[in-house]
Amino acid sequence: MTDRPNSVLFVCYLNSIRSPMAEGLMKKRYGRSLYVQSAGLASGEIDDLMVAVMAEKGVDMSEHHSRTLSDLGDTNYDLAIAFTENAAEAARALFEGTNTVVETWLVPDPTAGSLDVRAMMNNYRAIRDFIDNRLARRFGEDIVE
Repeated sequence: MTDRPNSVLFVCYLNSIRSPMAEGLMKKRYGRSLYVQSAGLASGEIDDLMVAVMAEKGVDMSEHHSRTLSDLGDTNYDLAIAFTENAAEAARALFEGTNTVVETWLVPDPTAGSLDVRAMMNNYRAIRDFIDNRLARRFGEDIVE
């Protein structure tokens, strides 16, 4: 499906790795052609490894501030994409009775597994690339501004 909505919200647990990655990648791909935000079920700290692997793709996430669903002032989104089952449940509850479509893209937590920095960086890169490829398949060609 390549229908591109006007507004997208990415939802995860802490809004510190997966959902900010998706927000940054979506903004890089489609620029100002749509409104993109991310939020979590709880508020986390900015993740330095996420910032590093996003910088490798030319996306500066160093100023990202984690926010929760309850922090959102605007809940008028065309599409919400949740990266965990819990995030999907919360998004469905938040958008119940609205026209917002909620999709679930189960994406593993890159912090799971080895604590070796090299292995963790590879996990983060794999998650970043998985999300980026999924965005391209779902929303089509990039928009050059």
